[in-house]
Amino acid sequence: MNNRQIQRWLKGNSNLVNHLVIAIIFLTLLAVFLWSLDRYWQKTLQPRLYLAAKTQASILAQSQGTVLLGTLEHSNALAEDLMNTIRQMLIVEDPAIGGRYIHHFSLELNYDAIGAPAGSLDYSTEGTPCPDCFRVDIPLISHMGELMGVAMFDISDAYFRSLRAEMKSKLYAESSIALGLLVAVWLALAIMFQRLNSAKLLIEASDQAKTKFMANVTHELRTPLNAILGYTQLYKQNSALMQEHSHGIETIDRSAEHLLLLINDILEFSRTDEDSLTIHPREVKLPLLLRTLVDMISISAEVKNLTFTHVFSADLPDMVLVDDKRLRQILLNLLHNAVKFTHSGQINFSVTHLKQSRDHRHKVRFSVKDTGIGIAKEQLQHIFIPFQQLDNDITRAEGSGLGLTISQRLVRLMGAELEVRSVPEQGSEFWFELELRSIATAAEMENAPEPSQINTPLVLPSQDILQQLQLLARQHNVLGIRELVKDLELHHEYQAFVQKIQPFIRQYRFKQLVVWLNQLPSDDI
Repeated sequence: MNNRQIQRWLKGNSNLVNHLVIAIIFLTLLAVFLWSLDRYWQKTLQPRLYLAAKTQASILAQSQGTVLLGTLEHSNALAEDLMNTIRQMLIVEDPAIGGRYIHHFSLELNYDAIGAPAGSLDYSTEGTPCPDCFRVDIPLISHMGELMGVAMFDISDAYFRSLRAEMKSKLYAESSIALGLLVAVWLALAIMFQRLNSAKLLIEASDQAKTKFMANVTHELRTPLNAILGYTQLYKQNSALMQEHSHGIETIDRSAEHLLLLINDILEFSRTDEDSLTIHPREVKLPLLLRTLVDMISISAEVKNLTFTHVFSADLPDMVLVDDKRLRQILLNLLHNAVKFTHSGQINFSVTHLKQSRDHRHKVRFSVKDTGIGIAKEQLQHIFIPFQQLDNDITRAEGSGLGLTISQRLVRLMGAELEVRSVPEQGSEFWFELELRSIATAAEMENAPEPSQINTPLVLPSQDILQQLQLLARQHNVLGIRELVKDLELHHEYQAFVQKIQPFIRQYRFKQLVVWLNQLPSDDI
């Protein structure tokens, strides 16, 4: 699928494309939002909650350690009081979690400090330690600074789990509001684009109908106008009639020619507005084309006493592949405008060779510069709008306002852009840069290799492939030829054949390629 086919498909499915673009944008935003939300929870909020729960567990353990230390320091019946303290400590429940907050407890004492038999007061709850609980070891240090033992607590993580579930639910509940707003905006934009696209399609259909109507009407008007012009030419040849009615006949002739010019502009505009308009490159002798333009414009410039100069680079390619009809139309339009809008001074037509690439592509700059009335800066953006004319005596008197529009569209079809710079009362310059492919000259054609000159025997592809290659060469289908050659290169036996046709393909000498193929033995093609 080439670029033009892709553009047609996109234009024909613009509504689908718009919806896909909107969907992709909002799905991306949604994915980024959810990823950011999850990252905030995993990397920021959850660690903070865990740290808060761990801090609370440490505080609870510290408070119980203080109670144990008081019992060890002040109890007279140490064994009994210590066990009562431990039992009370183990049955205490945390209202925040609805259960005991001490999951496991161990006590190891320094019996030298408390004066009791070794191992008589050590304590440990039954069961295995909790791996998810908060482990807090509290040293029991008396007010005299003596270590009396170590209390080891496994504080339940139920508070952390409860806090985590509550905060996560709250976070996602509040975030769902933002998600809802995002989806609402998505739907609103989709509906808005649907309505805008429907209105756009209606406007385009109306514009196409208007263009077709103008084309049909102007086409019908051109026939009687040609008849009027034909009769005025006959009348001009009648000297007796011209002596009596010369003024009226001249007026009719000029008016009909002016009207025919306007009609032709509208017809050309309707053609360039069609999607089916294509460029048809062919082999053109560029210097001859340029000299023809110079000869045509020199007469118009001389009539207005304008100085017309032309400067062409000496290294311009001789034979190029271009749609000469469209290129001539563009340049004539720019040159005629320069003559029309210049009262005195000069017009310069220059064609400059900018650079050449290895694959015989030449970048050429076409420029038309005048010393005419010029265009104000704020009006430059309007000159390419159809039927748009600047407010001056010349445009009010003649023209349809379509010339530059048509030229811009044709230049874009050729892969370039029509540029302009202008200063009021000093003049204007219009230019564009085309990439032209040079092709072989007649001398190079004579030096093309003949099949009889091939020293090594060629293994030729099948008859179907050779016929397909001829057809693609006649159509100047570069992409098709390259795909075909790429397939041939996969077969080792065709390497010599591929090497013979590569020079024709690299230099875009498709006509010579067809001649060369036709010179092969008839049994092979």
